[in-house]
Amino acid sequence: MATQDPQSGARTTTRPAGAAPTEEPSTGELLKGLADDATTLVRQEILLAKQELQEGLTASAKASALLVAAGVLGLYAFGFLLYTIGEAIGGPRWLGFAIVTVVLLIVVAVLGLVGKKRLAASKVAPEKAKAELQTTANELKEEITWGKPQQQPPER
Repeated sequence: MATQDPQSGARTTTRPAGAAPTEEPSTGELLKGLADDATTLVRQEILLAKQELQEGLTASAKASALLVAAGVLGLYAFGFLLYTIGEAIGGPRWLGFAIVTVVLLIVVAVLGLVGKKRLAASKVAPEKAKAELQTTANELKEEITWGKPQQQPPER
């Protein structure tokens, strides 16, 4: 049964439900169907990626919370260990704690100096990208100068 669309004036063919198609779909219809299927597939893949990312982030957040709790408890344990060492040294209490403090300050100083040296040696600036950008800028300048008309010196 053929009908005419009142807005566009185009003729459309509709088939009754359950009726067998009388002709093969046109290439345009096949391409439209293919594009629709591809769009649907891409959307579903994006939704799946979002869901997987959300599940992964949730699991990572839970694991991170456990690691933070372990780190805090580890710091408390380290403090109690230092207290125990300070008490076990013997002699006056203040002397044991002073010895532990001096040892900790030496460790902190060594770690700080090593970290400072490594930080100074590390290259944070993107040297390759900087050199490539400079090369590109020079090439563009050359192209611009070749593209400009050369000025002639004034005749006498």
